[in-house]
Amino acid sequence: MSDRRLKVFQSVAKHLSFTKAAESLHMTQPAVTFQVRQLEEDFNTRLFDRAHNKVTLTPTGQKVTEFAEKIFALYAEMENSVRELTGEISGVLTIGASTTIAEYMLPALLGEFKARHPEISLRLKVSNTDGIVSMVEDSVIDLGVVEAPVANRNLIVETCLEDDLVVVAAPDHELVKRGSKVKPADIKNYPFVSREEGSGTREVILQYLINEGVNPLEMNICLELGSPEALKGAVEAGMGISIISRSTIAKELKLNTLVAMPLDPPLSRSFSFVRQRQKFRVTVMEELLEFAHAYCSRK
Repeated sequence: MSDRRLKVFQSVAKHLSFTKAAESLHMTQPAVTFQVRQLEEDFNTRLFDRAHNKVTLTPTGQKVTEFAEKIFALYAEMENSVRELTGEISGVLTIGASTTIAEYMLPALLGEFKARHPEISLRLKVSNTDGIVSMVEDSVIDLGVVEAPVANRNLIVETCLEDDLVVVAAPDHELVKRGSKVKPADIKNYPFVSREEGSGTREVILQYLINEGVNPLEMNICLELGSPEALKGAVEAGMGISIISRSTIAKELKLNTLVAMPLDPPLSRSFSFVRQRQKFRVTVMEELLEFAHAYCSRK
């Protein structure tokens, strides 16, 4: 219902970059530029100054930003109020999740929720934690589920589940033969298969190692991969060891293609819901959050 051009403008205003706005909105940069130009033509004025490879808001652009936030809040409040008056719990929810959560946690949760509420349409976008947080900030998605701490105080962050991380290696690896817990200092002695930059898993692991006195620059990172499946395949092939969520390796442990070893001290992280702060309750969102918290409490 809201003006697409205004959403695009809002994203550019937030990032002060047409390229980053395009990435966040999953659009091409020319398409973003076109939408902003159309809005500028409607207002018959410039909304951004583009000089010396730097994008800044004009005074008019700053004023449009203020009104855009109010407009989108009123659109959402209006839609929610109408649904509350009609008693309807329906609509579309766009959910974003980091790769690990999208592949191993959400399918069962969303499947059960959809079975109970067939009238609610669900859409899922997958990215790393940084990408999901950015999409929540830009209103591209309604709700994010991430696996790393979120620093933005303008967002509501609610823990839903604790997840244990373990060291994994091929069955014939030297660490497996030692048959003991793995100390953080041991990690840097072996080739390490890591998730990509921006991954919540990577961020949690590196912070854990730093807290335990291990300098990440001393690690022998032999490969960086963008998904848990690719990471597991590399470790199975003997390319190195890694640290990964225990919940993602049930099949590999059963087939004995990977061996899991606990860290000492242990490492866990929280899966969290992330959403924008709003002055009103969105019925469909609240229905999903209530269901998801109950679902996670059973795990």
